[in-house]
Amino acid sequence: MRFSRVGCQAALLAAAGSLASATTFKNGTYDYIVVGGGPAGIITAERFVEAGKSVLLLEQGTGPTVATGANETLSWNDNLTSIDLPGLSADVGSLDVWDEYLCTDTVGYAACVLGGGVTINYMVFVHPPEHDFDDNNNWPEGWKWKDLKPAAERLYKRNPGTILPSADGKYYDQGLYKVLSKFLRKLGWTSVNMITQPNEKYQVYSHPAWNVQDQKRAGPVRTYLPLAQKSNKFTLSLHTKVLRVVRSGSQITGVELQTASGETEIVSVADNGRVILAGGALATPRLLFNSGIGPKKQIETAKKAGISVPPQEEWINLPVGVGLKDHPIFTILAKTDGDFGVPDYESILNGSDTKDIDLYEKGDGILTQGKHRLTFFSSNELNGQTRYYQGSCAPNADSVLDITTYMTHGLTSSGVLGIDENQKTVFEQSPYLQTADDRKAARMFIKSLVDDFNKPNSGFELETYTNVSSIIATLSPGMHYTTTAKLGNDDGRDNGTSVVDINTKVYGTDNLYIVDGSIHPDLPTGNIQTTIMVIAEAAAARILAQK
Repeated sequence: MRFSRVGCQAALLAAAGSLASATTFKNGTYDYIVVGGGPAGIITAERFVEAGKSVLLLEQGTGPTVATGANETLSWNDNLTSIDLPGLSADVGSLDVWDEYLCTDTVGYAACVLGGGVTINYMVFVHPPEHDFDDNNNWPEGWKWKDLKPAAERLYKRNPGTILPSADGKYYDQGLYKVLSKFLRKLGWTSVNMITQPNEKYQVYSHPAWNVQDQKRAGPVRTYLPLAQKSNKFTLSLHTKVLRVVRSGSQITGVELQTASGETEIVSVADNGRVILAGGALATPRLLFNSGIGPKKQIETAKKAGISVPPQEEWINLPVGVGLKDHPIFTILAKTDGDFGVPDYESILNGSDTKDIDLYEKGDGILTQGKHRLTFFSSNELNGQTRYYQGSCAPNADSVLDITTYMTHGLTSSGVLGIDENQKTVFEQSPYLQTADDRKAARMFIKSLVDDFNKPNSGFELETYTNVSSIIATLSPGMHYTTTAKLGNDDGRDNGTSVVDINTKVYGTDNLYIVDGSIHPDLPTGNIQTTIMVIAEAAAARILAQK
């Protein structure tokens, strides 16, 4: 059973005045039009409203919670959807709503739903370490950790994450953690709390940190959006796809959008107003191409697709899509001597798992937890470059361990994102393992793990992928995309690499800003959702400070 789009929209439009249909847009009255209702869009929109600005937030997807219009709830709880329940996050790809919430116009996985990727991810909540911003020159002055720390503190005050979500203060289903932590401890690795010790990222392991609050999936849909909705200055429109920003030279006058009925219209921003792009690293570049901003080839492709791009004399030549980064993932499976298995997700959904459901309704138990049972971090150095790694460890089958191994901060590979004539974003160059040193460093790290697992009496036996080459061959996207509209001081119009300046304003425009992962000049050490939110907090403050 799936959500009815018509039913969802009717429920949304019947809700409080914070939701708008296409016929109720108030042209010329919005101080800020925010394009994209993912984590960056929701956070910045709420901060603009908090500052007294009138804000229109546009999201092409639907709402995933009862409060935002979702009408498919759990069979045993009318107030929760399957997305809300932490214990079902491990099986999110099998949920009825998965296909509905995924974008169909991007080359990699992206979420077209309110809350964006935070709505459909595994909830891994990695507080970024200081070195993510300070150990090289990728993040410019003004965006070092000392500058970002206040933004992080603002985020953590509302949305801190937790390694212990069960109200009774207990960890559940710890068979995997026991066997793997014992193994790592014997190797000399150290146990840490990855929330309170975010800078510890070499040969350390932790209970996983999850984006869970009050035993439900957290994120800006719960921790920021309700605050914005209390204000009559805030308007949210779902099922609304923005095609391009409308501009006259350097001045952005509004956005062209497509409503749920398929009609196209232009919504104008107030005099001296601003348009904020928050569509994510795979979608924001398309909006820029469609708006005459980016490489000539991509703008011409947008024009061939029927988009009303500006006249050629107004095109702004910026390196949009250049420098695309992502975490490559490698999979390791190992049979262990531990006693653990995979939860029965079907029995959770249909309500027959009464033991765990009864515990959850008290705020306790395995259903308050996410997929993983242990997270580890480490690094290696090659030719003066330190590369970091994360391992997210979960049960794969009875006594079988699944380690999702990410190569993270410090990798040197990048790719190029473009669009095709059907308006779908495409990889013109893959971002994965493009440099010889990345390939060598990845093999070094995987080999060290394989050698440790293969030691006599380790208690582990590799399965399926039993050597370094076969594990490297499992390479898959991390789906943590960044750097397609890079932030920096080197103006891309003058042969620089940057698309937005340090106030996140697009070079060559007066009032167009970007706040999502596309502006990040580098990848974080670990899953990206926390860093996306920290940067959005910082970007909102910078934008508001501009006169």
